[in-house]
Amino acid sequence: MDQKKHHIRRVFPDFVCICCFCALVFTLSSCTPLRRKFTRKKKKDGEESQKFIPVLEPVDYPQKIYSSLEKYKHHYSLWKVWDRDLLQTIESDGSDKRQKYLLGQALEQLEGMKKLLVDEKKSEFPPLIDKLREVEQVYKKPVSMRNKFSIKKKIERNSREIRNGFAPDPALLAEE
Repeated sequence: MDQKKHHIRRVFPDFVCICCFCALVFTLSSCTPLRRKFTRKKKKDGEESQKFIPVLEPVDYPQKIYSSLEKYKHHYSLWKVWDRDLLQTIESDGSDKRQKYLLGQALEQLEGMKKLLVDEKKSEFPPLIDKLREVEQVYKKPVSMRNKFSIKKKIERNSREIRNGFAPDPALLAEE
């Protein structure tokens, strides 16, 4: 038994060395020489020229022309969104700053709508804007002096009048 241990101790290092040498030989041997295997290959000129082709003559596209109906629809749809958000913010006791911002945006869209209206309808529109300006004046008072319920009712009534009388319709709009 003692002889077997002695034999294993003597043969094991030789066996490990032989295995490492074989692994090294198999790793380094290949079809191409070792030096060429690890050198960086140059890029071909054909690949480089195909990737980037500069534009020498830029194309100028004509500016899109929108009709007055399309512009009015755009202002009207934005006003509806700002109005709905304002009512929801008032309902959920949102921040005072947010309510003022939403009211200002709604007024801005109404001003854009007013510019596109026919003269007969243009005279009916300012009182509706003035009602919202009154609400804007109420927001200059302290929060404790405001009545959330009355503000909400004024805005809802005004919104209903605008939706009923000034929905997008070609008869409402002046031609540009």
